[in-house]
Amino acid sequence: MMFRKLVSNLSFSPALVGQLGFYARRLRKEETTRRVGLVFTALALIVQSLAVFSPPEAANAASAADFIPGGVSSKQELLTHFDKNTNNIRDILASLGIKRSEVAGTSQKTVGEAGRYNWSLTSLYSYSQGQRSWNYGKGTVYYRPMTLTQGGPNHVVFAGYSEAFGWFALKKDCGNLVTTKPPQAPNPEAFCQSLKIQQLTPKRFRMNGAAVKKDGAVIKAYKYEIKRSGTGALVDTKKFDTASQSHDFVYEQNSPGKYNVRLTVITSEGQKTSNDCYDSFVVDEKPAAVCVEAKAEIINRTTVSLSGKASTANGAKITKYVFVVKNSSGKEVKRVVVKSSKRSVTADNFVLSEGQYVVTLSVHTSVGVKTDPTCAKPFTIVPNQVCPYNPSLPPNSPDCQPCPDNPDIWIKDERCDSDVISTKSSVNMSQGNVNATTVTARAGDRISYTLTVENKGLLFEKVTMSEDLNDVLEYAELIDAGGGSFNKDTKVLTWPQVTLSAFQKESRTIVIRMFDTIPTTNRGTSNQDSYDCRMVNTFGNSIDVDVECATEKKVVEQITKELPQTGPRENMIFAAALLAVVVYFYARSRQLGKEVRLIRRNLNTGTI
Repeated sequence: MMFRKLVSNLSFSPALVGQLGFYARRLRKEETTRRVGLVFTALALIVQSLAVFSPPEAANAASAADFIPGGVSSKQELLTHFDKNTNNIRDILASLGIKRSEVAGTSQKTVGEAGRYNWSLTSLYSYSQGQRSWNYGKGTVYYRPMTLTQGGPNHVVFAGYSEAFGWFALKKDCGNLVTTKPPQAPNPEAFCQSLKIQQLTPKRFRMNGAAVKKDGAVIKAYKYEIKRSGTGALVDTKKFDTASQSHDFVYEQNSPGKYNVRLTVITSEGQKTSNDCYDSFVVDEKPAAVCVEAKAEIINRTTVSLSGKASTANGAKITKYVFVVKNSSGKEVKRVVVKSSKRSVTADNFVLSEGQYVVTLSVHTSVGVKTDPTCAKPFTIVPNQVCPYNPSLPPNSPDCQPCPDNPDIWIKDERCDSDVISTKSSVNMSQGNVNATTVTARAGDRISYTLTVENKGLLFEKVTMSEDLNDVLEYAELIDAGGGSFNKDTKVLTWPQVTLSAFQKESRTIVIRMFDTIPTTNRGTSNQDSYDCRMVNTFGNSIDVDVECATEKKVVEQITKELPQTGPRENMIFAAALLAVVVYFYARSRQLGKEVRLIRRNLNTGTI
């Protein structure tokens, strides 16, 4: 306005030229000031651009729980980690049926926590809190309700859909999987596989039953129903409580006739039978003979002693026993004949070289030559002494032990099982030896953790105890390892393997001491359970101990949550607007100064 007034009145009052000079000097000062402002604004924008294009990261931005440590910035980077199989991420997704093409088809979104599951490489919560594990072949990962994590309500993810699994997402800040449902384990299955009846004597029979269980199904009992053929009348029922996948017993029937046997396996999935679990036997009054068994006993590693048994009834007679030994290729290497009418005989010893063999016994009787599957016995001449329960082990191996409830099989056979329960408790020794989960841990407090393993089964069990202290040692130091070995890199405490007999317990106690100054480190970016003013660890059950963090840490983190979430785009828009305003006023000052100079020149030359 002032410039317009001076210019419009200058032709009527030449004395105003002095004021015009004064105004020109003010414009030069103003231009200098705005030039300085423009320079500082430009410098501020340079600093701002550095913060946008190379943002700072929190000191604990990555975690051992991350599928991709530190997360990713783009979907292409996510696919690169997928192809490299970082932390087995490709194998984990493949175990759920998620393909690479489905990962490539994801898009960036922001999702909430309700109704979703958060996956990680490490375990932090207990089974009772909702955490479950998933074995993907090469290892184990863990998933739990996403609401357990005390973090923000929204998460930036790459979300997509899998034809085999359904909706899934991968978190941008850590690569961890997010799903709306847990993985579906295969359905438990059990069925009766077979029933075979072997005649031991004319009146004694061995019933051999077998069952199959899959995916967590449990076998409870075997029930044999014996009925008379023709009439279908029930003669006898035998029930045996066992969890084994095979069962046999010897049954004796003195009444002549034909009998049918039906095997029913009682399982956790109901009572199971089939046509393969049906067989029959005959008790005859005519002269009869059967081959009962053949044995091959190894003496001094290479010396073989053969023996056999037979049974006769109703006047049948035995004339001789013929033992035939064949090697692994089926070639006969030895034939031994024992002439005898006895029901059991032992042949002369002989020597064989190392290898695998089968001896077959044929019993010559007055009613013909009798043999049976029970009269074919495999045996091995081994190079050196081996464990009788597992030939791949030496006899002095600590693993060379029989299964306690079935001495015919190895202790580590899949049919030999036991149940070990792990539990954990904690005590705050500095606050009256109370349960540490009921009070808030303060600086300098001493807290003890007791880890217990108990064998609830009937079998011996080898157990290795380990304790993951990653979360605990964010606020404390280990002062008593309880006889364990501490790995400073992984922060895992382990103890030597122990063997638990039936119902035996073993306990280990460790002590930690809270730091004199509780760290005010901000909560983890990818693992929001890190530095969250809680110490959480799991050994069977989860122990959560609250920590007395500084008030300023809680206030800052609370305010940070309430601040508007601005990103690089908003920052750059604000910076561009500010730069435009500064440039406008600087250009305006230059323009006015130039116009004043032109007016003064025209005035001096007499143009005006």
